Amino acid sequence: MRTLILLLILPALCLTSFAQSAPDTPILTLGLYTGPGSRALGLGGAYTGVADDFTATYWNPAGISQIKRIELQGSLLQTGYSNSTRYQTTPLDVSSNFTHLNNLGMVFPVPVYQGALSFALGYNQVVDFGSRSSWEDNSGLHNSDFETQSWSELETGRLGAWNFTGAVDVSPNVSLGMAVNYWVGNDELTVEEDYWYSGSLESEERLINTTLSGWGATVGGLVRFGRWARMGIALESPVTYKASEEWEAAGQSGYWDYRMRSPWMFRWGFSLSPGRWLLAADIDYRDWTQMEYRSDPSQSQVVIDGQVVDYNRTRANLYIRDTYRSTLGLHVGGEYLIPFYGLRGRLGFGLEPAKEAGAASSEDRKTIGLGFGILMDRSVMLDVSYVHSRWKRWSDDLTEDIALNSLLFTLSYRF
Repeated sequence: MRTLILLLILPALCLTSFAQSAPDTPILTLGLYTGPGSRALGLGGAYTGVADDFTATYWNPAGISQIKRIELQGSLLQTGYSNSTRYQTTPLDVSSNFTHLNNLGMVFPVPVYQGALSFALGYNQVVDFGSRSSWEDNSGLHNSDFETQSWSELETGRLGAWNFTGAVDVSPNVSLGMAVNYWVGNDELTVEEDYWYSGSLESEERLINTTLSGWGATVGGLVRFGRWARMGIALESPVTYKASEEWEAAGQSGYWDYRMRSPWMFRWGFSLSPGRWLLAADIDYRDWTQMEYRSDPSQSQVVIDGQVVDYNRTRANLYIRDTYRSTLGLHVGGEYLIPFYGLRGRLGFGLEPAKEAGAASSEDRKTIGLGFGILMDRSVMLDVSYVHSRWKRWSDDLTEDIALNSLLFTLSYRF
């Protein structure tokens, strides 16, 4: 749940520069990092050592060298987000559905005398910002001058990258690749709050809309050990995002531009394909303490230890160092081919640790993926995956039990 700008309503704080209850959650830690492609997600995200379709442009750019025919691919993602909250002793269930284009692109193999040379162009969605949260306080005390009665927030948006990718075989068993990425995204957060103020019940609606853009690159390598084994590695560079934030609250509005830099991301994967089986495993590493503001954040003041203090780039980056940690994600998956029917069944598991330092294991996101792929004719492949994720969040007297159910359709055409 995102800490909101303009949280305090008291007239004393409704000035040109608003004080806030706490430092805002950095935009780059919001949302769910998933990645593109039905087959990849059906394998639990264990795809760095597989990477043999257009989605390699995200998972491992070197993988597009394996594609020998022109490929056109597109994916549609449908997600259902449910959140069971408990504020003190009051339970509440809310849910929302979101539909997005997950990816769209084309791979162009180039005929060469030996080895392989391929290029690709397209879009991959990587982060989904869609979420929902609500809570109510039914204690009936209302003794303070300001006390929230109920809270409801809806967040929508996504972050993805348009990419231009090239890959080449530098030896019979080694491929190298690079993707140049232009990242674009939008995050819109709407909040409705009912609160007691000086003995009367008031209502307030707030809106924060943030657009993101920035350039980055991903380099990858793929090593083939005979016909049955592959090892992949990918390194995603930091991206300095320009964030443009608009807000409306308490009858006022404002606009702020700032810049944030994402940390490096490293992925390593291995796959085995004996006979009709495919077995894959991945790890991904990211040090969230290296995320930083490259300019002053949108908050100018915050309340820390009961005191209103000025909040600038230096203090924001120190807060990030103290609040976040490095994470190591684990992913495993398997696939089995039924050749007579041209059908592939797959199963995968993923574990994404929470980014916050000191987070409990229950706050880690656990994912299971189920899917199948069917060769509809010699040129068309349909992949379908169902992905279920669950995790918890804790803050003060609020507990959130979150489940995400995603259905992903990918259509690939090779000619």
